[in-house]
Amino acid sequence: MAGDYKKATVAIDAQDEIGESPTWDGTRERLLWADHSTGRVHEAKMSASGHWAQTNLWELRRYLAAVIPRKSGGFIALGATGIDLVDESGASIPLARLDAQPGEKFNDAKCDSRGRIWSGTLTAEFKSGAAALYRIDPDGTITRMHEGLTLANGLAWSPDERTFYLIDSLAQTVDAFDFDIGAGTLANRRTLVRVENGAPNGMTVDSDGELWVAITGAGEVRHYAADGRLLGRVEISTPGATSCEFGGAQRDILFITSRSGHMPDIAKNIGLTPQMMNNDGDTAGALFTVTPGAKGLPSRAYPR
Repeated sequence: MAGDYKKATVAIDAQDEIGESPTWDGTRERLLWADHSTGRVHEAKMSASGHWAQTNLWELRRYLAAVIPRKSGGFIALGATGIDLVDESGASIPLARLDAQPGEKFNDAKCDSRGRIWSGTLTAEFKSGAAALYRIDPDGTITRMHEGLTLANGLAWSPDERTFYLIDSLAQTVDAFDFDIGAGTLANRRTLVRVENGAPNGMTVDSDGELWVAITGAGEVRHYAADGRLLGRVEISTPGATSCEFGGAQRDILFITSRSGHMPDIAKNIGLTPQMMNNDGDTAGALFTVTPGAKGLPSRAYPR
C-alpha cells in the first residue's frame, strides 16, 4: 500500500442508485450532488450540531449526468443531451442541446473559470472510441473538443489552469492536456496514470495541484501527485466509489459519492471481480466524508 491511508465515514444515507457529480457551492455553503438514475438532486449543509444533513431535494425525474451551481442560485442540470438552467424552486429553462450520435449522452461535467461547461460523453453500448469531450460556451454553443474516448468521466484543472485532466473509465486512464484558458483549447494529450484494480471515475484537484480520483470497484479514492505518483488512499465501506469533491467552510472536507446495485457487465472486461461489481451493503449509495489533510480549490459556479 502506497503512502497515506484513511477511512471515510458515512455523512448522509442518501440511498442513491448512482450518486455522482458532488459539487461545492461556496456562495451558499452547501454541497450539491445528483443521482444519475433517479434524477434526484441533493443539497446538504452543516447542521448546528456540526453534522452534515440533507436540507433539500429536487426530483427532476430524468437521467442526470451532472449538476453545477449557478451564481444566481439553483444549478445547471445536464441530462442525456440537454442542458437546463434550474432555479431554486426546480423550474428549468433550456440552455443548450447536444446534437448527439445515436446512443450518446452526457456524463460528468464541470465549469471552468471563464464560465464554460466541459462535459464528456458515453454511449449506450460503451462502444470503443465513440465518446467525446465537449465545451459548452455561455451562449449555449457546443464544440467537440476531443474524440476517440470510450467512457469520458472525471475532469479537473490544475490550480494555474494550465493543465486539464480527463478520465476515460474503460481505458482506466487519467490523461493530462495543455490547457489555454483564454482560448478554451486543449493540446498535447498524455497519460498521467494507468489505474489497476478498479475503474477511475470522478475526480478533483486540491490547492497543491494533487489529484484525488474515485476508483469504482475498489471502494476508495486514490491520491496522486501531479506527476502521477500514488501518494495515498481513502477507503469507503462499499465498492462503488463514484466521485469526490472538496468543500466545507475551509474547503478541507473531501465528499465522496457512491452507487448501489450491480455495475454494468462491461466492467468485467477491465478485471473487476463479482465482489467489486456488487454494491449491496448497508452503506451503498451513501455520501461519505473525510478530512484528509488537503484543501480544495475555490468552487466554480456557472455565471448565469
